[in-house]
Amino acid sequence: MHETDHRFTVSGYVYDKQGKPVGDARVHVRDLRDQTVEAVTTYTDGTGYYKAVLHLHNGNAGDPVQVTAIEEKLGLEEAKTVRAGFSPDDVKTERQMTVHIGPVPERLPEAAGYSRYIIVGLVFTGAVGAMLWWRQRKTRNAGKRRGKKRKA
Repeated sequence: MHETDHRFTVSGYVYDKQGKPVGDARVHVRDLRDQTVEAVTTYTDGTGYYKAVLHLHNGNAGDPVQVTAIEEKLGLEEAKTVRAGFSPDDVKTERQMTVHIGPVPERLPEAAGYSRYIIVGLVFTGAVGAMLWWRQRKTRNAGKRRGKKRKA
């Protein structure tokens, strides 16, 4: 999209009052000081996750950035203001910030995502183990049958 030193990524999750993720919420992100920076509107996915990329320059370091989440059906409209925290001298590191809206649950979905990999790994390992066990059993049984003579 833009060079690293021209983009500022804001991402996070939107939760309702009970701490449940809000899907399809509209998230509006804008620089409050520099009105020439185009505001960005995006929507959360089914897990409540959103990601917005602002076109900020070195002169925008420290600007107040407002993140507003709106979901009319739930009556949700909440805004947070944060500072665009990045070093203008660093043009290689991704300029990004995480902003969650609503009460954040103890266990975030990012951590839950890793458990999927663990479960898939265990299932895969179990399947490979079962396959090897079956092959070994089949080989043993085949050897026993070869050595026996039929009674006439």
